[in-house]
Amino acid sequence: MEHNDKVEQLEQRIRRLEHEVAELKQFEMQRRQASAPRPPVPPQRTAPPSGSPFTPPPPEPHWQGAHVNAPPPNANYGVRPPQPPQQGQYTGAQRPPAQAQQPPYTPPVPKPPKDWEHLIARVWLPRVFIVVLILGIVWGFIAVVKAGYLSEPIRCILGVLVAAVLYWLGEREVSKERPALGKVLLGGSIAILILSIVASYLLYALLPFIFAFLLYIGALVFAVYIALSQRSQSIVGITLVAGYLAPVLIAPTHPNLWIFAGFETIFSAVMLVVAMKYSFRVSYILAFALLHITLGLSMIWYGFSVQNVVAVLVQHAVILAISVLWKQRNTSMQLGVLFTSFAFVGGWLTIYYLDGSETGARWMIAILSLMYSILYASGIQKRTPVGIAYPAMAIFGWFLLLNMIPNFPARMAVILVEGTLAFLLALRFRNKLQLVLACIVYAYAFLATFLVPIERFWSAHTFNWLILLITIAVIYRIIGKFVRSDDKNYGSLYRKRYILMWAEAILGLVYISQLVQVASMSQNADVRHLSLSSAWIIYAILIIVIGMVVQKSKLRIIGILFIFFTLLKIIFIDLPDISIGVRAILFIILGVVGLGLSRLFYKRRDTNGQPPLQQQVISNPAEHHGTDQQHTEGNKDDHPLNDPKPKNNDDLS
Repeated sequence: MEHNDKVEQLEQRIRRLEHEVAELKQFEMQRRQASAPRPPVPPQRTAPPSGSPFTPPPPEPHWQGAHVNAPPPNANYGVRPPQPPQQGQYTGAQRPPAQAQQPPYTPPVPKPPKDWEHLIARVWLPRVFIVVLILGIVWGFIAVVKAGYLSEPIRCILGVLVAAVLYWLGEREVSKERPALGKVLLGGSIAILILSIVASYLLYALLPFIFAFLLYIGALVFAVYIALSQRSQSIVGITLVAGYLAPVLIAPTHPNLWIFAGFETIFSAVMLVVAMKYSFRVSYILAFALLHITLGLSMIWYGFSVQNVVAVLVQHAVILAISVLWKQRNTSMQLGVLFTSFAFVGGWLTIYYLDGSETGARWMIAILSLMYSILYASGIQKRTPVGIAYPAMAIFGWFLLLNMIPNFPARMAVILVEGTLAFLLALRFRNKLQLVLACIVYAYAFLATFLVPIERFWSAHTFNWLILLITIAVIYRIIGKFVRSDDKNYGSLYRKRYILMWAEAILGLVYISQLVQVASMSQNADVRHLSLSSAWIIYAILIIVIGMVVQKSKLRIIGILFIFFTLLKIIFIDLPDISIGVRAILFIILGVVGLGLSRLFYKRRDTNGQPPLQQQVISNPAEHHGTDQQHTEGNKDDHPLNDPKPKNNDDLS
């Protein structure tokens, strides 16, 4: 839809809204007049008969000396005299109140059907084929150059002339109210002008660096002027494509990479500022993304260089400065671009690290991580969308730095602690982006720890496993402290936190099993099976005891299931490989443990024969009257056979 059409539709809507507001005002005035109380009518006074000596004083107005709206005392002017019953439907009954006058119904304005012919033929057709035209001109120019028909100065002059013709045609189309085609032609003229200036320096060396640089800046200023005068984002987009790809398309075989990266970086910074200044959202995203595409192409053709890293660092600094200076325009789009830019910077620094510059990459990522940690700690833009990205980028930066430190066996333990702290801060300050990144960092360290078996009893990997178990318990406590079940955003996390309890128990069993196997590796089969089964039994008893202390029924259930799981292991795995003496020992130990645990659950019954949880449910004092008397008389045997009506014997709820 054209700009003029949008303006006209907006004016029509404004006029319609003004008409509706006027009607509403008129209706409100009528309603107030209808509901206003009628002024009281003074009683009629009869004149005295002629010749009477009494002359009444003149009546005073009833409002003198009183509030305007207050009726006189002992007066009932608001009550109408009784009316005789009327014939009809409501005879002898109270009439229903009169319906309030409804405002006139204004039907909603139907949306006009989308004109696909206009959208395709007038909007997208010129945008696509102006790029085709530019590529055709560039390749035709290269073909003519290879044929030797044109000298180098003539080639550049022809490019400038073609840009001037396209500019004239674009202004002509805009003046004749064909703005879509005209704006595309204007953008094409800017693109060819930039191509000609860059070719005159990079390809033919016709201009000195200073003069070529000034012409390049002048072309950018001219492009910005046209885009702003037309208020056109399409011109900015075409300028972006031409400005980024021009040095790549016409670069010589061995270009000066510093000059190449300098052109691209300056162009990126200018277009980012212009796009944010005039709220060109698509252009802002393109100005960020096209630099990385251009540098990626240059890396494929010319190899990786430190100039690429410098270019992306400068662009990221510009994006950060924009997010800090334009506080009133902080949006989710800026948040996405800032965080994605930092992720791309991390990727380029990782390539730089793998290319052999370990120290330089580590220092750069350490400075960035420290900077974002300080920004987060200082509370700058804490409540803005962009401020949400600061802790996430700090977490990501420290994560990359830890992976760049060589010969650090306890790396996964530190990353697990980092992920746990990030999880704590994310729930504390309700930062969803930080929560997602904390989960990713923790999942990475979790898998790296879990998938590598323990080979030595005293080793860094054993320490990593211990930290893994501790951090899972800490995360469980964090969720219980900072989240509630009725939380709209994080309630599901609270309700499903019991999964961490099961994971903690299972991983603890795996950890103990690995340690026992490593410690008994040099022993015979009987000792290995006996040691492992004994460790499982002790671990199950420990879980049940902890569940009783902290009053967690799920922990007690887990311990009981582990007892049964140990029994299944002994029957199906240990029996074929162990001697009869070890079988006897294992079954005796397991039988005693099972019976002892059962007796322990009976002992958990209260002295009045009820489980503690049932006693807590009783809220009426009359229901537990006489409890103190039962305590003074002494306790009978807790066995359910002594009760007249056995109750629930095991408190597993």
